[in-house]
Amino acid sequence: MDNSRVQNVKHWAVGVTTAPRKKSTLLQTLDSLKAAGWDFPRLFTEPGVEIPSEFNRLPVSRRDETLGAFPNWYLALTELVLRNPRAEAFLLCQDDVLFATDLRDYLEFTLWPEKQIGVISIYCPSHYPQATKPGFIREDRGWDSWGALAYIFSNPSARAILCDSMVLNHRDFGPADGLHHIDSVVGFWCERNNLPYFVHSPSLAQHIGESSTIYPRATASGNRQAKDYREQCEFESG
Repeated sequence: MDNSRVQNVKHWAVGVTTAPRKKSTLLQTLDSLKAAGWDFPRLFTEPGVEIPSEFNRLPVSRRDETLGAFPNWYLALTELVLRNPRAEAFLLCQDDVLFATDLRDYLEFTLWPEKQIGVISIYCPSHYPQATKPGFIREDRGWDSWGALAYIFSNPSARAILCDSMVLNHRDFGPADGLHHIDSVVGFWCERNNLPYFVHSPSLAQHIGESSTIYPRATASGNRQAKDYREQCEFESG
């Protein structure tokens, strides 16, 4: 590694939201997350989730009733912030994701692309423009943002989105009873507050799984999968 690089992030708070699936991908996700550099995330589980025995020592926040994707995600981010108020970066991901090996090391020296950010998605959907040189791309698409698989918030941005009245009101007034559309809510929040929404190209995460917990007929294919996925993180020379 280039010793001249500056480590901008040292303290992480990491969580994984998970719900029952016909074919669980939680073990794959946790194995991959460990290889990426995070071996002790907190799990936020909906009722009926079976935690793989290999990871039964992880901290768990169990929901006593099914909340839905957005409520579980919002409460998970809230809990991460309250448990780790001094964390420099909050990574909240879903249970059907593979991550680039050594991703943590790479991110700690490449964050943040701007002084003020809304969110960083390390997942880049296939229909987003693909960069010729690896790096963060600003994609301000508002409600049309795609992919809440693996979001990173800075400490200020995590606090700001949790306090936003329209984000809170999504549960009460949003489409589909406010149970879904995490990516749309985050993208729209960024747009309203003139904060950048970044994705990384090539994608540093890949969508897996044969079924969706939200849309039963959906699979991790087409626009719901990364076109260019980097399995190993390496710093560019020069």
